[in-house]
Amino acid sequence: KVMNSEKGGKKKSKPAANVAVRPNPLDQTCIHPESYDIAKRFLTLIGGNPDDIGKPDMQQKVNAVIQKEGIEGAAKALNTTVHTLQIIIDGLTQPEGFDIRTDFDKPDFKRSIVCLEDLSIGTVLTGKVENATLFGVFVDIGVGKSGLIPIRNITETKLSKAKKRRSLGLGPGERVEVKVLNIDIPRSRITLDLLRVL
Repeated sequence: KVMNSEKGGKKKSKPAANVAVRPNPLDQTCIHPESYDIAKRFLTLIGGNPDDIGKPDMQQKVNAVIQKEGIEGAAKALNTTVHTLQIIIDGLTQPEGFDIRTDFDKPDFKRSIVCLEDLSIGTVLTGKVENATLFGVFVDIGVGKSGLIPIRNITETKLSKAKKRRSLGLGPGERVEVKVLNIDIPRSRITLDLLRVL
């Protein structure tokens, strides 16, 4: 009897173990989870499939719609901003298996600066963009905690000519020179100003 009930118990839990949770293809992109809904609607708009993220086919579909509607038109149709849509497009058209954390030269951090306490306001550092969000860009400056360049500090004049095509966006992996504006050690928050894109 005991064996029986044990078997029954095992049987019941079996199906659950076999259900493989498919990773959301959007999790592999720079698209913020808050924008997944818009990303899905954009995919519907272009007739794309999340499984085709980063494939040439996706790039063609995106290009076709953007050429026809314009990025402003497409953003309006999706009830979102051009900036958000640009991030979504970047995310959907990144090469497959593109991980924003790999393949970049290590930023040449100032060697004397290794933790938050070493930073001081006005320090100029070079870093690497880790993540772009709607409110700003997170930059790895080598202190174990990313600094944030608020979106208002990312102006057109600071982006080189080549970057302007990207809706003022700074993409992951881009190297930047930043100045420390504010350090909140208790909350380990670093606010940065963008000086230039390297």
